[in-house]
Amino acid sequence: MRTRNNQGTRRQAFTLIEVLVVMAITAILLGLILGPLMQGFNLTQRAQVQVQAQSTARSVLEHVERDLANAVYVFDNSNRPLNLWVRDGAGAPMISRLDYALVDYVPPAYANDQNPGYTGSIDPTTGLPSDRSTLALPVAPGRIIVRCWLGLKDNATVGAGSASGRPAKPYFNFFDDPRGASYEQHNPVILYQATVSPYTPVGQVDTRLFNMGRFGSLSAALADPNFYYDNDQASGGMPGWKDWNNDGRVNYSENWRAVARALVPTDKADMVVATRDRNKKPVFDTDPATGVVTMRLNTLARFQPTYVGNDPGAPSAVSDAANEQPYGLAPSTSVESYGHWAWPYRVYVYRSALNAAVLSYFTWSGSGNVRYVEFDTASGAITNGGGAGDDTGFNPLNPTNLPMSPVAGRFLMVSVDERRGAVGFAFPHWITQSGRQEPTVLSPAAVNAEFDYARNQATGQLSAIRYASLQVASDENPTGVTPALNPSDANPVLSRIPDARIVPGSETVTGPDQRPGPNYGRPIAYTRVARRQDPKSLGLNEYMINYGDVSNANLAITDPDARIQAMRRAVQRVGTILFNSQEDAAGSINSLPVQYVDNSGVIRDAADITVTFQVQNNRSSDVVKADYLTRQLMTFALGVRLYEKNSGQPQQVSLTQKVRVRNLQR
Repeated sequence: MRTRNNQGTRRQAFTLIEVLVVMAITAILLGLILGPLMQGFNLTQRAQVQVQAQSTARSVLEHVERDLANAVYVFDNSNRPLNLWVRDGAGAPMISRLDYALVDYVPPAYANDQNPGYTGSIDPTTGLPSDRSTLALPVAPGRIIVRCWLGLKDNATVGAGSASGRPAKPYFNFFDDPRGASYEQHNPVILYQATVSPYTPVGQVDTRLFNMGRFGSLSAALADPNFYYDNDQASGGMPGWKDWNNDGRVNYSENWRAVARALVPTDKADMVVATRDRNKKPVFDTDPATGVVTMRLNTLARFQPTYVGNDPGAPSAVSDAANEQPYGLAPSTSVESYGHWAWPYRVYVYRSALNAAVLSYFTWSGSGNVRYVEFDTASGAITNGGGAGDDTGFNPLNPTNLPMSPVAGRFLMVSVDERRGAVGFAFPHWITQSGRQEPTVLSPAAVNAEFDYARNQATGQLSAIRYASLQVASDENPTGVTPALNPSDANPVLSRIPDARIVPGSETVTGPDQRPGPNYGRPIAYTRVARRQDPKSLGLNEYMINYGDVSNANLAITDPDARIQAMRRAVQRVGTILFNSQEDAAGSINSLPVQYVDNSGVIRDAADITVTFQVQNNRSSDVVKADYLTRQLMTFALGVRLYEKNSGQPQQVSLTQKVRVRNLQR
């Protein structure tokens, strides 16, 4: 018999349909609630990665900028690419090159670095004091090198032998191309920094880091593009060394990994981006000249010298009253805005006005000969100097190889001092003597003979002058007299260089002592007197010199005697040295000594006249400009690319800063 209570209990239960409906509604509500919640979590994680990327980029930029700005020396990395091991289209390991992905610089020395009696804690990585304090003044180079570079996160190499120097896991980004690979193959590129001492305390190269057995010199070992993957055996392990490839020996790559410090998060970052096609496959390029295949990569950290274009040089001097230059001074040096040039660079010396319809200029790019060019601004075409053979024949790297007959106005001697950032026009005198690095030797007897010949002319109207010429040319050397260079040098010298002039103040003149006494006839330095004075006013051991060609109405060439005309022309030419031209008299000998008696009473030949000088052939109207890369102003371009692991989406921040390296000495 059914009671009311039993009936009430049954009415309180849920049917199966009701339960299913409730479950469906609950699932819908949970989806509506948890979907945005999970999306919010993902957005939060992505935002955290973005914030981390921004923070990392600012921190790394400030760190590297500070170090570079304080550096005393920055190595030229313009021709030092780094190896990055990647997989080719078939999956085999291959090398791609990263440009400007490495920079080495020397920081300034600190006080404790120079204290040989230091007893505090020592940094085991560098062997220097750990509590390095204030800078050592004046600022001087330290004994360590700081290296920043891009390298694989896992640089463990395969075994030695034919595969030596190759990492076991080449570059692979799982997030950019996850197909056909597992996350275990993920091996991105990381930005590292290491502070190392290239020398041991006893002054030897540290062969734990630098492979002297393969390269032979420290400079070559520093430029090794594969240093981070070199598994040759090192001389010992650095502090923190681990045998990452389990070969039972210490490798150079393992030592570098021990001293390296990552500047970006190693679990999220990748500092290169591979260019990919529409199927997300990496793009490879083939060099048409060499046939070398490389993966097309974009580096996110570049340490690059800054390009400066069309930089006008400032002349070293526009006047030189101290050295008495009355003929219109052409500067011997033009200094650009920055020094410490890196290759490539190009120097232009404009001979024409910059607004001329046809620009004529000289150019040099650090190798080969100086080239003369004419450029038509209307047509935009080079009308002269376009061919490989259209150069002046002058090579600044081999200045002694002078052309025999250079064309006036189209020949320029120019050189570049990359460290100072200076374009120079002054060359030592010995380039005119077939490269013999020795003084120019002149004959005192020949100087006296010239004076005597002129004085003894029948006209009696000639003002005789004692002189010697640094020119060697037939029309300036009277027959039978050689007041000039070594007889063994038969080539013309100053007369061989168009527009030649001597750099004011660069000459040194040594001759026989004219003063009576124990040093008479022996070598002594002569004193220069301003050229504008009368040679008759010169005293003993004094001289005048023509820095350039002069025009003097008092020395007009009118004498019918050909030899006298040649002598007068020589006196007006560049490189003529004038000596005391007073007549000899009782108690006053003004001729140059030819002989002297030594302390033993033996008659000896007096000292020759020896001259050293610098020569230049630029003009005061020349305009100097240059295009170059300078390490004095480094461009640090940094892109930090971090991946959010769950979604695999990258967050990238890019910053660029030009860093003025303040302590580089020019």
